[in-house]
Amino acid sequence: MNDIGKKAGSALAYRPDIDGLRAIAVLAVLFFHADLGFVPGGYAGVDIFFVISGYLISRLIVGEIQDDNFSLLRFYERRIRRLFPALFAMLAVALVAGAVILLPQDFTFMSRNAFGAAAFVSNIAYWTQTGYFEGDAKVRVLLHTWSLAVEEQVYIIYPMILMLVLRKWATHIKSILLGLATLSFAACVWMTNMDPSTAFYLMPFRIWEFLVGALLAVGLFKQPERPLTATLAGLAGLAILAATFVIFDDLTVFPGAAALVPCLGTALVIWAGKDAISGRILSVSAMRFVGKISYSVYLWHWPLFVFVNYMIIGKLTFLQNVGLAGVAIGLGFLSWRFIEMPFRRPYDETPQRSVFALGGASIVLITCVSAAIYFSGGLPDRFKDRTVKLASYEKSMNPESDICEKVELQLAVNSRCTIGNTENASVFLWGDSHAGALFGALDQVAKDSGSGIVYGASPQCPPLLGAGTSVQCVEGNRKRLDYVLKNDEIRTVILAARWSLYLEGRFVSTGEAETNNGAPKLIGPDGEPYPLFSDAARHHFRDSIRNLVQILLANGKHVVLVYPIPETGYNIPQTLALMSTRGENPADFTVAKNLYVERQWRATQILGDLGHHRLLTRVYPARVFCPTSRCLTFAHGAPLYFDSHHLSVPGALMLKDTIAEAIGRTPTV
Repeated sequence: MNDIGKKAGSALAYRPDIDGLRAIAVLAVLFFHADLGFVPGGYAGVDIFFVISGYLISRLIVGEIQDDNFSLLRFYERRIRRLFPALFAMLAVALVAGAVILLPQDFTFMSRNAFGAAAFVSNIAYWTQTGYFEGDAKVRVLLHTWSLAVEEQVYIIYPMILMLVLRKWATHIKSILLGLATLSFAACVWMTNMDPSTAFYLMPFRIWEFLVGALLAVGLFKQPERPLTATLAGLAGLAILAATFVIFDDLTVFPGAAALVPCLGTALVIWAGKDAISGRILSVSAMRFVGKISYSVYLWHWPLFVFVNYMIIGKLTFLQNVGLAGVAIGLGFLSWRFIEMPFRRPYDETPQRSVFALGGASIVLITCVSAAIYFSGGLPDRFKDRTVKLASYEKSMNPESDICEKVELQLAVNSRCTIGNTENASVFLWGDSHAGALFGALDQVAKDSGSGIVYGASPQCPPLLGAGTSVQCVEGNRKRLDYVLKNDEIRTVILAARWSLYLEGRFVSTGEAETNNGAPKLIGPDGEPYPLFSDAARHHFRDSIRNLVQILLANGKHVVLVYPIPETGYNIPQTLALMSTRGENPADFTVAKNLYVERQWRATQILGDLGHHRLLTRVYPARVFCPTSRCLTFAHGAPLYFDSHHLSVPGALMLKDTIAEAIGRTPTV
């Protein structure tokens, strides 16, 4: 116990190299978010911060507990002084900027997450909403606060864990912390395979990164005695971090085992010490300076990027992004100098009670403002009715789509998911969310015919036989096939999907609506995934769709094959609404048809190779949406998409006649 106290106490001296590590971390995140290209794994800078935090707070808490000088209230007071001023200043400014810039739906969303940030639960809020790398994350102004929430949640429970351990099992502190770290890491790896978003956002699956730093603080590994050992360890750590930033990208399965890499690199640098070559490199004045302002830079950079990208339609140039990164560093310096520093004056100048009162008042203020914005619907009166209406098409979809993604409900007798007459269903809609987005057309077709269309659309689950994107998808498709073959009244099967998603990935050629992180992998009958976009995956996809179509045709089912819907790369309702605020004509926003041809050539070839059959009918959406060399995104006064690639109800209605004709076609012998 005394040895631990000596190690922790001796570590309380200032470590300039750790400020340098902070600089590396924040610059990696900054350059990654600026999309500069050379640090595709820069998001791992957050993991560096986690390890540093675990190391610093552990040596502080353990040292004070050993000296019988630890106060939980004083610890939380320090955290409030350190985190609250700049955070709540950023939240206030971001809400004001949002009131000027954001459309009602986006401002409503932001207000909800402003509350989450103020209450330090934004990681939980974003966990329920989106993945960190998904395209629409780029319009989520406060997304970066997820890491602050994780850190604060650790700060709440971790000191109490240390107090308990040191009081009852002090001699076993290293083993206990190591056991907790191992348990959390194992859970993280397991959950990353099951649900990457859960592993990414939730504290129990990330606390092991803090514990890596904690284990260094309590002396699990003795400080290197030989200068050569320290030199090699420190340089290896820096090399590992550099490799992480260059090699990792948005396709890396993360966090999982991959997160161990930047944590290991950070641990080696800290372990090597400030006197090693790595420590001296990190201790240069420029690095220390950026490290000191790193918290404020982190706070302000993301809202800056989001707001600028929100206002500008199209991708920023490299130089524009470099300029924004420079502005972010400037804002960080101003925030550090005029907000952070004044609130970090000697603790005896402001009573502890006042610190907690001001912290609580800040939370209450942001909560009240956020609630007012949320319950007003994002202050829609800021915009003209036309702008608000255009933006509202983000909700123009099947109102039952979320509920009806479950195959059991889809195939239930008299299911609420069936489109039209549930007792007279002769058509089966089968596919992923692109199939589901045909709802606008099929709803009208069902009304006109008085018949029903069984709904069999599940997100990211293409209509295949013996293949899918998950075990549940493969099993669901088997159940759908059994249902179709057993029900003679089902005469027509519509197969529709975002075919190219499983062959090429998401559409990232134009705007920034999407990234390829978390792109669905195809799996075979044995459940083993194929590498993304590999020839093996494409061949398996081709064979699986061919086998399905052949079985349907052999059983006398009329198959209507819907070819790919043109994709845009932009959130269409948002883009058109922003154009409206500038007095521009939404109809002028189109996408080059040649991009569609280039994107879809492989999918078109696979579907074309299915051949001709009297029971096989093809529908070509591009003939409707791309009447010239440009593809439409707006027609008849409405956006044709509810995001960047799913048809809105008005968009789907443009295919109504084509689909009705295909369904009603009388196959010839």
